[in-house]
Amino acid sequence: MKAYTRRDLAIHPVADDNCIVVACDSCGAIGLKNGDVFKLSPRLAAKFTTRVVLTEILCSGAMPALITNAVANEMHPTGEETILGIQDELKNANIKNVTIIGSTEENFVTSMTALAITAIGTVKESELKFGNASKGDKFVLFGTPKVGAEVILESPGYYPEIRQLLLNPDVKEINPVGSKGIAYEAQTLAELNKMTFNPFDMNIDFNKSAGPATCLLILCADSSVEQVMSIYPENTIIGEVV
Repeated sequence: MKAYTRRDLAIHPVADDNCIVVACDSCGAIGLKNGDVFKLSPRLAAKFTTRVVLTEILCSGAMPALITNAVANEMHPTGEETILGIQDELKNANIKNVTIIGSTEENFVTSMTALAITAIGTVKESELKFGNASKGDKFVLFGTPKVGAEVILESPGYYPEIRQLLLNPDVKEINPVGSKGIAYEAQTLAELNKMTFNPFDMNIDFNKSAGPATCLLILCADSSVEQVMSIYPENTIIGEVV
């Protein structure tokens, strides 16, 4: 069975309709070392990097089972703080029974913080939340793009909202927006459904980085827009597929 990619995910079918879903994210020059550009504790940097991969996995319909962390720094204190950040976000997401493994750099002294996190989840391939969009389906955006110092450190992410959206058959796809911006993610979803993204004239920067998944893009049937928008207070209809 051949693996394939969709959005920022890798999907590997295995036996009996099951598949493995993989998401990864990196974080560099964010920490408390001399060479870091943006000063933030490694624990918080790891927490938000973990949020990105957990959100990507959950939006696909899969459930995370394993997290790896590759810390290009020493175990004490950066690696230890990274593990705490991962655990913080798993608790925040109310996700249990996830195995965490990782590696650190113990051979050389580093002057800049660097981190990569991978999440691996499982799901029935038939239950993946991909595709089946129709012309006129709408893009609803939860939140607004934030990056760097704009990110609200107390923000809880979109975990309850994602779980509600997954239950709605009129929701065609759910996708966190990251560094590539809203327009890129919307156009990608449209192309995956063999259509085009038609943006509406909104007072939103469609090309701005959304950092660590600070907004959520939902492609849904026009008839379910109001229901989708009722799930989260900060929402906007940003366009449609044609």
